Amino acid sequence: MNSSKDTLLSRFEGCMVGLAVGDALGAVVEGMSSAEIKRRYGRITEMLGSGWHGLPPGGYTDDTAMMLCIARSIVEKGRFEPRDVAIKFLGWFDAGPVGIGRTTWIALSAMKSGASWDEAGKIAHERLGGMSAGNGSIMRCAPIGLLDFRHRERLVKDSIDSSRITHWDDQACWGAVALNMAIAEILRGERGNLLSTIRDRIEQPEVSRALDEVSRLNPRELEPSAYVLDTLKAALWCFLTTTSFENAVVTAVNLGGDTDTVGAVCGALAGASYGIQAVPCRWLEPLQDRDEILGLARGIYELAVV
Repeated sequence: MNSSKDTLLSRFEGCMVGLAVGDALGAVVEGMSSAEIKRRYGRITEMLGSGWHGLPPGGYTDDTAMMLCIARSIVEKGRFEPRDVAIKFLGWFDAGPVGIGRTTWIALSAMKSGASWDEAGKIAHERLGGMSAGNGSIMRCAPIGLLDFRHRERLVKDSIDSSRITHWDDQACWGAVALNMAIAEILRGERGNLLSTIRDRIEQPEVSRALDEVSRLNPRELEPSAYVLDTLKAALWCFLTTTSFENAVVTAVNLGGDTDTVGAVCGALAGASYGIQAVPCRWLEPLQDRDEILGLARGIYELAVV
């Protein structure tokens, strides 16, 4: 394998491990404000474990668990198949998920009652009064950005389909598209004009406007909530205003709010940029299912590149 392929493989591994690391780091302080984090911990820089999920150091939540469902399906099927992904989501759901969101719970419950994969998200959307623009699909979609990084039209379709299994809202769907487009651009070495490049390809006005706002934000304006566009803006800001994997993820998980998901999304972006070698060993070693995550990243790399 030549050095350019070595580098690309490292970025695939970094993206998926980065997502899991960000999730695990942020899980302990999920729901706390930045001020509460500072009072209790000073600054989160280590895998502490516990929190309201009661996880061990390196343990992950629904963000990584659902990402792994997508990654396993891609490697098994050789492509993105939403029906198979939905089946894997149901297997995870039946096993007693950690940290499952309300929208996802309603959608998967609908599937257990007989709804198809392409009906369940719409059912949840309607039961929630048209409010399914949470970050539950953007948190898990990174394997699609890796698989489809050379195929823009397929990336858009697969990202939207992956969201609609649980999150039907156009903002959630196009938020997933935006993240996966960002991952694809980063893999191609296009970080410099990242925001404008993605914005010009987004067909959803609120998502396009959110991307336009990122470069003008200051830290006090970040709202790291469970709303998909707040998560997207916070994660992109943390990635673009730092110069290392560690600084990006530490910044993300110390914002407060939905820390595990902002950390996961930022970790996916930073990992795709800096590669697996940039992930600190003290974070990598205790990471739950580390070897499987690395193996799946290599499997997706072989489908996308080799």
